[in-house]
Amino acid sequence: MSENGGNWRAKWWELPPLILHPFGRSVEAAALFDSVKLSMHLAGLSDPGPDKEPLLRGRCTEFRMLCLLGKDVMRWVGQCVDFTRRDAELTAAGIKAQSFTDLLVNHTPLGVATRFENWGVGDYRRILSRAVGINAVFANPPDFGVISADFLEDYYAYADCLFACYQRREPFTGLGAESFGFALYTSDEYMSTLGCGPDGGAA
Repeated sequence: MSENGGNWRAKWWELPPLILHPFGRSVEAAALFDSVKLSMHLAGLSDPGPDKEPLLRGRCTEFRMLCLLGKDVMRWVGQCVDFTRRDAELTAAGIKAQSFTDLLVNHTPLGVATRFENWGVGDYRRILSRAVGINAVFANPPDFGVISADFLEDYYAYADCLFACYQRREPFTGLGAESFGFALYTSDEYMSTLGCGPDGGAA
């Protein structure tokens, strides 16, 4: 990690909000159930029968949801990088895109962590890191059949490695939650703060 000076660490920096688009709950639940069944089969704990395709389709739906999450996260990272470039102190500090993914995943501000937990997302760090890793390869969610069954079956491991590779691409300055914070919203919540309804019109 690189760093020039440290006076900026004594200040408080409010980053742009992280806005996540919600997924359809029924689709998400069904996909996760099929993905869990596939994991049980791969661990030798169940027999999927003669056709694994329905379980693979569930895993693919889960994968696609992580792709969309990765797009939201990396959109936020881009906004944070732009925020950094507007301040001379931060520009000289060696802060990169990886600084913000590291902050989000490894040094999550308490308020953001609490929001994830209130949403029932206990393993948010792993989910976020995998979403970032997947986004490094898949800019848009691929259709079923575009990626191999072998990849789908073990995409967790691939995503973990991709995140590690992304973080090691270049030196970066680490950021701490004592100096940097941001709000976390669903897209509907954020539209409400702007006085707009779910369809984008005035509430």
